[in-house]
Amino acid sequence: MTDVEGTAPRSDHPALRVLASPPGATWRVVVCPHAGGAASYYRRLVLARDRAVGGHPRGSAAPFASAPEVVAVQYPGRETRLTEPPVQSMTDLLADVAGPVRALLADDVPTVLLGHSLGASVAVRVAAGAGPGEAPDLLVVSGRAERADRPRSGGRDGDGSDVVGPGRLTARDDAALRTWITALGGTPPELLADAEFFALHARVLRADLAVHDSLGHAAADEATAITSPLLLLAGSDDVASPPEAVAPWAERARAGVRRRVVEGGHFFVGDRSPEVVEALRAALTAVAAGTYADRVARPTAEERWVWSREIVAADLRRLAGTGAGTAS
Repeated sequence: MTDVEGTAPRSDHPALRVLASPPGATWRVVVCPHAGGAASYYRRLVLARDRAVGGHPRGSAAPFASAPEVVAVQYPGRETRLTEPPVQSMTDLLADVAGPVRALLADDVPTVLLGHSLGASVAVRVAAGAGPGEAPDLLVVSGRAERADRPRSGGRDGDGSDVVGPGRLTARDDAALRTWITALGGTPPELLADAEFFALHARVLRADLAVHDSLGHAAADEATAITSPLLLLAGSDDVASPPEAVAPWAERARAGVRRRVVEGGHFFVGDRSPEVVEALRAALTAVAAGTYADRVARPTAEERWVWSREIVAADLRRLAGTGAGTAS
């Protein structure tokens, strides 16, 4: 193995980009990026490995104490695939990336499949369609409201089910997109002010938002069951997908679920990468030990009621903040 950012994985497929493959790696993280995102953003997970993960020094006998191999999915239309047209439906996106990811999952390396924001919906579907021996050892849903996975479900602004606010995103003008991107954080203002950068970014962002919109047009609008051990990650101050909106993913879990709230906004995965990598390592260790499913796989009726109450309360707070008297 080499430790060179951007090298091609074993399948040599353009949809997969190896960000790091350190000698002696005993586990792997595969990342499905957020809307408008590209593989290189998750280089931050590579940089996090340079710190002792979870307090375990290199060479420790602790399970998965070594730095992981990090592979990011590269959607069409960006970075190394800039000359390809971006796709605009989940069906087309899965046709492009699911096969290469599942082929990678089919080897014997313990693998975490992490999807952040829109990428969570991609990762869930990749895992759901996996054949024998292709399922991830751990599936991670990060920064994605459960209702956002089913846009027809009638969610309100701010719970992630409509990612940018009222109306469909693909029709939004540049000013609205800039406002939303700024609110989420994660993109330096000087880049947003650069016309050439923004034109390229808006092109793939609108395509990815069309992918999001396409979830509401699926023939079967049923929630996809999750049969791999599930880890839910949420940012404490995420305005698009707050923790209470991420939590209901647990209702789909069939093989154990754990939850972790990380300090930060929507892009906590990059901003708090050492903490995220440690959360992945700890969860994968529990999976390997056979203790992950000891946690309740499905929420209790009381938990579901609490989540519903929190979402309604959040809706009311947003309405009060805007001065609106009725919900649309």
